[in-house]
Amino acid sequence: MSPALMRWLDRHGLPPWLTPTYAVMVAVAGLLGAMAFFWLVRRDRGDVAVEGRALLAGYVAALLGGYAFEALRAAPEALARGSWAPVLHAGRAAYGGLIAGVGVAVLALRRRGAPVLPFLDRLVPGLGITYACVRTGCFLAGCDYGRATAIALGVRFPAGSLAAADHAAAGWVPLGSPSLPVHPTQLYEAALGAVASAIAALWLARGHRDGRAFATWLALYAAGRFLIELLRGDAGRGVYGGLSTAQLVSLALLVGLGAAVVRARRAPRAPAVAPALLSLASLCLAPGDAAAQPARPAEPTDAPPPGGHPAPHYPYPPPPGGHPAPHYPYPPPPGGHPAPHYPYPPPPGGHPAPHYPYPPPPGGYPAPPYPYPPPPGGYPAPPYPHAPPPAGTVPSPPPLAAGAPSSERAPEAPPAPAVPKPGPNIQREANAHRLALSLGMSGYFVPDRFTVTDGLSLDLAAVARFPMSEPHRFEIGVELRSVFTVDVHQIAAGVPLRFLWGIGPHFEMSAGITPGYYRISFDSPYFEGVGAFGGRFAWGMQFPITSSFFVGVTPASFLVLGSSDVDVLVAYEPGLWIGASLL
Repeated sequence: MSPALMRWLDRHGLPPWLTPTYAVMVAVAGLLGAMAFFWLVRRDRGDVAVEGRALLAGYVAALLGGYAFEALRAAPEALARGSWAPVLHAGRAAYGGLIAGVGVAVLALRRRGAPVLPFLDRLVPGLGITYACVRTGCFLAGCDYGRATAIALGVRFPAGSLAAADHAAAGWVPLGSPSLPVHPTQLYEAALGAVASAIAALWLARGHRDGRAFATWLALYAAGRFLIELLRGDAGRGVYGGLSTAQLVSLALLVGLGAAVVRARRAPRAPAVAPALLSLASLCLAPGDAAAQPARPAEPTDAPPPGGHPAPHYPYPPPPGGHPAPHYPYPPPPGGHPAPHYPYPPPPGGHPAPHYPYPPPPGGYPAPPYPYPPPPGGYPAPPYPHAPPPAGTVPSPPPLAAGAPSSERAPEAPPAPAVPKPGPNIQREANAHRLALSLGMSGYFVPDRFTVTDGLSLDLAAVARFPMSEPHRFEIGVELRSVFTVDVHQIAAGVPLRFLWGIGPHFEMSAGITPGYYRISFDSPYFEGVGAFGGRFAWGMQFPITSSFFVGVTPASFLVLGSSDVDVLVAYEPGLWIGASLL
């Protein structure tokens, strides 16, 4: 595909060296992936030096591992042929780079005693960027192409490409002709890596750094890669028992992840037995609050204990020598009360207040809460604002008033369980922003129109947000887009009108229309440019990663275009986008 892109650049007066090669895309992937990784490390306050060395070691290992994996796969063929040619001409394997890169990085972290799982989770955004860029480089190089197809997604590779050469060798096309339309499996896998990272990044947005984000990405990629391999059409990638090498590795990874999940679920159960037994033992054996309800005496008594009570709030005689600390650290002076509360003698006929640890005067207290004589022996605890018992009734302690302190120690209530604080709702925080910028990339596929070639479109949009409710909003703005095909270039300006519904903290649904004007230019000098009006109807999903950053995917997007000079054209445009919320 690179030669076709070079010719397109040359026809438009641009230097052909602007065409990105596979090596350039690998370099771009490494740069953007490293930027995303170090941004997460700094935000998480990780060890930048240690994790940076591990990332560098993993990157070098990934470059070498891709070749080593394919060399090992080609080794049996080389031994059978007695030639090193299969090994020397072996390509690169994505799984080889992934396994080698992650393995070496983990070893580097373990050597320094650094945590591994947070490092793996922080790789997730970079993995999506890497696979999107590298697989796009594969598409430009023409390798890893798919089976021949008649659907609208089929792409023709130019003459001289691997697909065209293989089809010519099979007798399907003349030598020197473009290939038959084939599945762009490279772009399928690029989209798979990006979407898997967007989904796995939901764990990162929630603050999880326990390996679940990396495991989610790996599971999604392995499952998707297994299905994409069914559409591959390139020969020589290794097929054993009807399954390709990548499919076998995908199955092994899925089985390993499943076993790890089962082990992780079972592991906490055994350690939890010991704390449970200790808690049960403490309830049965611990004194005080953990004991059963204390038994009541068979016959209550009003008599004070011998020698009186040691604390100040009991209307009984003090013990010989005065009360102990804290209130009465010394005997009272003759004719008066001890310091600090009552440094004067009581008035004749009673005490002025209820809280005196001495016998009540004859006839009771003159003021509440003792409006009647106490029973013989005194009351066990203050206060008792009840009426005196009828004549002839055996005195007994009256019931406690509501809220009065009890002489018995009531068992303490168990602490209430902690109510977990709800996490931040990223979607609603993002909904509060009033301006957003987005950059999107989508395919351009026109079914049932053989004369219209497929292509790629780039979109740049700025929209204003108008909240309809806390989770829902309406957006309107300006969009500029450019559509590239082999022989046609379209430039358009439109007005996106979208409704978005907040489904969850990290998930939004969008639906809308973008009416616009399209200017169509033909590469052939025999055709003049024409204009047309169109509208793009789209339904998509948006994932707010933070309150200011989001990614999205549009699985259903259709462009309807037409004018007096252009027959009505319907294009299918699935796409991805990233954006930032401002203000």
